[in-house]
Amino acid sequence: MAFFNRGEWSEIYAILCMLINPNLAIGNSDLKIITNELYQLKSIKIVSKAGNNKDLIEYCLKNKNDVAVYYNDELNQIISEIELNQNKHRIFEAIKNAPSGNGSFEISGIDGLLMKLTKGNKIKSSSFEKEDLSALIYDKHIGKDVSLKYSIKSSLGSPATLLNASRHTNFLFSVSNLSIADIKNVNNINTPTKLLDRIKKIIACGGKIHFIKTTDEIFGYNLRMIDSKMPEYLANVLLDSYVKNEKSLKQLFLKSNQFEDEGFALKKLGDLLEGISFGFFPSIKWNGNNDVNGGLVIVKHNGDVLILDLIYFREEVINYLINETKLDSPSSTRYNMLNLCLDPVDQKCYFTLNLQIRYKK
Repeated sequence: MAFFNRGEWSEIYAILCMLINPNLAIGNSDLKIITNELYQLKSIKIVSKAGNNKDLIEYCLKNKNDVAVYYNDELNQIISEIELNQNKHRIFEAIKNAPSGNGSFEISGIDGLLMKLTKGNKIKSSSFEKEDLSALIYDKHIGKDVSLKYSIKSSLGSPATLLNASRHTNFLFSVSNLSIADIKNVNNINTPTKLLDRIKKIIACGGKIHFIKTTDEIFGYNLRMIDSKMPEYLANVLLDSYVKNEKSLKQLFLKSNQFEDEGFALKKLGDLLEGISFGFFPSIKWNGNNDVNGGLVIVKHNGDVLILDLIYFREEVINYLINETKLDSPSSTRYNMLNLCLDPVDQKCYFTLNLQIRYKK
């Protein structure tokens, strides 16, 4: 029996839905359907991984929406549309009724299909790739087949992260105008809202906080690829999220920085979220191009699956990212956040905050 978490089962569910409904539904930023008459799905490619072994698997639609399954370019299975439909409903009900949390669970009666689809393994792209699947699509607007890469985002489990916290996503700040006693008092705060309370204490003691840099040079380079001041913009957002106890990324970006107008601010935020979602990783130097060119495959709460399309409806994708993202608080202990350290060389006080961005739902 295969044990997958909600997100992993959701990926399989999304692929089944796309194969069963090849006239792909394209949605707007509110996840309402714009059209299902633009893209016709012809095939999907994924990577299935077990240990160190990877298989390139392709699902090709045949007559009556039966699916031919190829393992590493060799025909292995033909799956009927009836079998796909039966198991699609079974997977959705199992995900919906699974215990809350991120734990793995099995789905009774699904092993036969799973062996045909993925050899019983997880869908697993490289940890340094943004796409979950690639699709060959007939684009009715231009009358040609196009190959597009997509990232899958499901609302059936816990909200997914866009940017995971890591040692690469630290922002370094300095604090002036604090005494040694003040520093000790701040570091001694270990309340349930420790980070908020430490920031409040620093301000109450007259401390002056200044952003220095991102601690990782590559992450800083990637942010500057979007805008030369992006590290500073995000540092202000991070700091204000604790000062104001606010998590909405859109609201923080608008209120924490001085922009010419709201349109300017949202353009910068949209560029950032597009880069994070489809382009760069904090630890790898970025060339400014997106790896994902198709957009997002969205699994909604009710089980509907639609596409947020980067080709013809890019603005809808960007608006969705802007409105549906928030800052998340990673482990303060793991990343040693807001622990004031006095540098013995320059006698200046420093601390770090770590950036993590998550979908709201």
